[in-house]
Amino acid sequence: MKTRLLFMFTLFSLTFVNCFYGVARFGSTEWVDESFEITEERKIFKHASDFRNPPVYSKADIIAKWGEPSTSGKEAVCDYIAYRDGFEWNIIGAMIWIIPIPLLILPTGFDYVRIYFKEEKSVGLTTAHYAETHAIGYGCGDNSCGFIRGQTSDYRSRRKKPTVCMVAERPEPQPQPQPHPTGG
Repeated sequence: MKTRLLFMFTLFSLTFVNCFYGVARFGSTEWVDESFEITEERKIFKHASDFRNPPVYSKADIIAKWGEPSTSGKEAVCDYIAYRDGFEWNIIGAMIWIIPIPLLILPTGFDYVRIYFKEEKSVGLTTAHYAETHAIGYGCGDNSCGFIRGQTSDYRSRRKKPTVCMVAERPEPQPQPQPHPTGG
């Protein structure tokens, strides 16, 4: 009886911390930094020492320090250059309390450091960060406990961009033709 009570008390107390019992998939997400400083070493940056007035770089500044980018492109209102930063991994594993047990690890592409520009000025960068994307099991978070099944985050929330790049500029409203007054 005492052993059973001790087991129940231990399980109950362990359940009220952030924990998960089940199987989960961890995949690449993007972490955004809108105030950064680049360094001489390729793909290494640091947080801006003055976050209110971070340095602003042009594409030429970054290419001069880091060399030619792996790829470049345009998303919404921003241009970007990207430097390949290793493999992108998908990890499927069991979780017991807070201990992950990897079951399957697969490379699924490449991670990139992307630097975004608006009007030829740097506005932010994104780097790879790994987080849970799908799960099935029982978990306790900050304020609640319960069964979890399915997708825990969607693709759009995992592929982030600097704030100024997320909103497309709206075109100027076109004047509407005015009806002609009818005389009578």
